[in-house]
This record gives sequence, structure tokens and C-alpha cells, in this order.
Amino acid sequence: MLFSMFALCLAFAQGSRCYAQVQAQPQAQTQTKAAELHEPAQPLSTGPVADVGTTASTAPSPSTPVADPGVALALEKELAAMKARMEQIGAQLAELKSRAVATDASPVAGTPARVAEALLTAVPAVAAVAETSSDSSAAKPEKTAPTEPFAYADWTWLNGTARNKDAVWDSKFFTPEIRFDTHFVSSFNHPKDDTIGGSSEIFRSNEIQLEQISFGGDFHWQNVRGRVLTMGGMFAVTTPRNDASIGRGQWDLRGAYKYFSEAYGGYHFNVNHGLNVDAGIFVSYIGLFSYYNFDNWAYQPSYVSSNTPWFFNGLRIQWFPTDKLKIEPWIINGWQSYGRFGSRPGLGGQILYRPKPWLGLVFNNYGMGEDTLGLIGRSRIHTDDSIEVKYYDKPTKDLDKMAFSFTADLGCEYGGGVSCMGNKKDSSGNITAYKQAFLGWMAYNRFWFKKDLYGLTIGGGQMNNPGRYLALLPPINGADAVSGSPYFPASPGSVFKAWDTSVTFDYMPKQYITFRWEYGYRHSNVPYFTGRGGITPPGGNNGFPAQFVCMDNTPSTTSTGCTENGGLWTPDLRKDEGTLRMAIMVKF
Repeated sequence: MLFSMFALCLAFAQGSRCYAQVQAQPQAQTQTKAAELHEPAQPLSTGPVADVGTTASTAPSPSTPVADPGVALALEKELAAMKARMEQIGAQLAELKSRAVATDASPVAGTPARVAEALLTAVPAVAAVAETSSDSSAAKPEKTAPTEPFAYADWTWLNGTARNKDAVWDSKFFTPEIRFDTHFVSSFNHPKDDTIGGSSEIFRSNEIQLEQISFGGDFHWQNVRGRVLTMGGMFAVTTPRNDASIGRGQWDLRGAYKYFSEAYGGYHFNVNHGLNVDAGIFVSYIGLFSYYNFDNWAYQPSYVSSNTPWFFNGLRIQWFPTDKLKIEPWIINGWQSYGRFGSRPGLGGQILYRPKPWLGLVFNNYGMGEDTLGLIGRSRIHTDDSIEVKYYDKPTKDLDKMAFSFTADLGCEYGGGVSCMGNKKDSSGNITAYKQAFLGWMAYNRFWFKKDLYGLTIGGGQMNNPGRYLALLPPINGADAVSGSPYFPASPGSVFKAWDTSVTFDYMPKQYITFRWEYGYRHSNVPYFTGRGGITPPGGNNGFPAQFVCMDNTPSTTSTGCTENGGLWTPDLRKDEGTLRMAIMVKF
């Protein structure tokens, strides 16, 4: 009888462990039989049963999903066979028990009848486990959650990206963001009115000015998202002045939006690695450099960034098909504008691709929008493409990182008296359409020292802008993009060429603060930068920036209309400008 019980246990072990306690058998023989099955001797258990030849710690749990469909199919067949074998063993045990009871009417612990009864009790539980495991293995493999876009690497080395690695405070609902940017700029031209023109970052000379103060952050709850970042300081008045769209129609769009650099709401769809649909005001990042100086390798970027948009107003869709790729279409009012200039909206988008931890590629494109105030039928197209490469990374060295960025811009306007392909003439040789184009580039190289404690950036760029449709207007007599200025016309055929270079040194004792020193030199083919005499009339702004100014501060529609008013006042514009820039920038 004992030999029959061991044979039964051996048959049972073909589909599961042999857990029966055969107390009448000597302990040494029990251990020998267990060793032959490659399993330790264990008490009877009705729990999950591991496959023969695997330990309990490595056996797959019935609730564990099987990732490989081939493995799942093989396991399903094996469990089906196991179930059939359990049913066969159950029938044999029932017959065995009945025979044992007939020979031993009062079975006690350790007798063959008692052992048979224990095994008979265990078999249904084992069969149930096999049934559950078979159903589980037949189910489709569970999909893992997609990774966050670009989360596979550290991108804080990129130009145009904040270098904070840690959030000071966060919650499930809100992630705050706070920025302070205060600078001191000294122009070597020493303008008497302390005014600097032709820039999107430096505006006053020999004064301490608060460039930016911003509060806000990101809201996120149940896939609903929103972001708001206020815009105080110099940015609140200097950025909107370059938007001419407010000159068309009523309601003060500049007043409505000027205190917000970003403000939008939207929804996150769980598609691929993410799909965001947002509406409002958002930063464009055309020109590689960020809207915010803390994020950049240099304080004053070259013309390609300084003269192209910082923000768009409209609808933005961000699709992340993989964790290394973003495709971002735009449906917007216009080129850096709160409203439309003409009858058409602007269309555009960005493709951001970061295939390696040391490589970033960005492609921005814009088209269709009519972006000239008061002129219907003139459209703009533009492409802005950049590459950033971290070509050296040795964290333990004194010189621990090096990277470079290169950006190229190409654009033009067509229709309404201008052409993308050069001047057009009629049969008499008269120009009927002037070339209206933009060609520019910029390149920067960044060095990090002492585990990113210090930074050094050398770079610069160039632009060629016939028609001056992207050249920033100097604020002569308070001029802005709506008024224009007779002292610096931006009409078709007006050529503007310029180049610049800069050297930047950063001290970064913490990831939340940067002390910056920078020297920059800029040059243009025509007088453009503020000279010693300044660009403010003797009596201050007279309220007529679109007209000439006489020496007694009266306006004149022509440059010859001031003979009886003390003569014509002329702003002091120079072709060259050197500046020293110092800033303290904080971002939490």
C-alpha cells in the first residue's frame, strides 16, 4: 500500500507538487523522494502550485499577466493537460479511499485511508487553480503605461530649457512656478535718455530694472490641464508693443493680455505617449531661445530669436507618438499677435525630435497668415530650424560639459506689392513688387565647469531682412508697431542687415539662481542703435510718433515742415552698439 501511495504522489507531481504527508513512511525516505522531484519536502497545501522544477519564488502567480503571447499559449495547453490529469487522479483517489475504508473502518491520522482523504480534498483546489490559471493565460497581455515624453534623459543642458532638476513643491493639483529677472545694462554709446532700442531683452541703460516678475504654474486634475504665468516688469510693456494687430478693430487687446505671458486651458488624452489640446496664449519657441532669460545660454539672443515671435494666441495641439517625438500643429490669430491682421488666420506647427540624450532637433513652420496691418492680401511664410548637440560630457572633470546650438531661419512675404523671389518689374522696368524676405542664422557654444557651477557661452548671428518686416522698431518718440516711425521706415524696398556677437559668463551656486555677466556687440548696415543724443525729443514724447518732430516739440507731416519751429529734430541713431549686461535671475 505504501508503495502505491508513493506511485500516486509521483503521478500527482507530474502536474503539481507532491504535498502529501506520508507519516507512516520514514522521514529519510520522504526527503529522498522529494529530492528526486527537485522540491523540498513540504506539508500539504491547497494554495497556488508551482511547475515542477521551479521554486515557489520564481513560479508565475495565476494573477501575473504573461507578456509574451507565445508563452501564454504554451502555458494554456500545459494547464489544460494538468486539469485533465487532476480529474483522473481525483477518480483514482475516490476509488482508493473506498477500498481503504472497507479494510479499515476507523481510520486514524497516518493510515492509508486518511492520506487518501487528504489528497482527495486537495485535488479540487488544485484543479480550480489550474482552471483560473488557464483562463488568465488566455487573456490578452496587459499593456504597460506609456512613458512620459522625453523622460528618458536629462534635458536641462539644452538652450531654451530651464535647468531646474527638482521642483521645490508639488501636488496632485498644482505645480507652482515663480520667476524674477533683474538686470543692469550699460550701453557704451551712453544715450542721454537711457533708452536702448532694437532689442527684445534690454531696454534701459545705466539703470537697475526689473525685466520680469512672474507668478503662476500648472494645474492638472483628471486629465484636465491649465497653465497661467503672469508677466510683470519691463516685459509687460515691451513685448506687446511689437504687436500691431491691436490697431485693427476695437477693444484694447493689449490691455487685456499684456500681463500674461502664458494663459491656457485644455485636456490631456491618453493617446500614445500623450495628446494635449490647449487654447489660449502660449509661448512659440520659434528661434530656439526661450521667452525667459533664465532658461537661455545668453541674455540677449541674436536677431533670429530676438526678431521672431515669443507668443501665439490660438489653439495648440501636442501629439507625442513616441517618447522621443512631438508633433504640434497651431491654429492661431497671427504672427506674435493677440488678434488677426487681415481676413486669414495663421497656420503653423512644430516638430520636436530628441532621438538621443545628446541630440535635440526642432523644426518650426508658419504660413498663410496676413500679418501686415491695414493691408489685405499679403501673406507670410517662415521656417525656423535648430539643432543642439552635447558633444562632451565628463561629470568628474573640471570642464564637465560642452554643447552647441545652430539655428537657421528663412522666410518671406508675397502679395500686396511684395514678392518672395526678388523684385518684379513691368515692361517699362518699373518695380511692381519688391523682394520681401528674411534670412538669418545664429550659433552658440556652451561650456560648463566644476559640476555646472560655472558656465561660459560664446556665440552670435546675422540677419538680412529686405523690407524690414521683422526688424524691431526703435521706440523713437514712443513709436510702436502700430504707429511706425518716419525715422525708421519699414516699407518694401527698405533693406536691413545686421550681425552681433556676445560672451556670457554664469555663476550658478544653486539650480534656482543664476548670476550672469555678458558683453555684447551689435552692428547694422544703417543707423539703428541709440546713440549719445538719445531717441527722445527735447520736450519728451509729443504723442505723434508717426510724424516728424520739430525742435519745439510740435509734429510735422514732412521733414521740411519745421522751418518756423526751430528746425527738424533728429534722433541719434548709430550703426554700432556695445553693451555690458549683468543680471540676477531666479526661478522656482
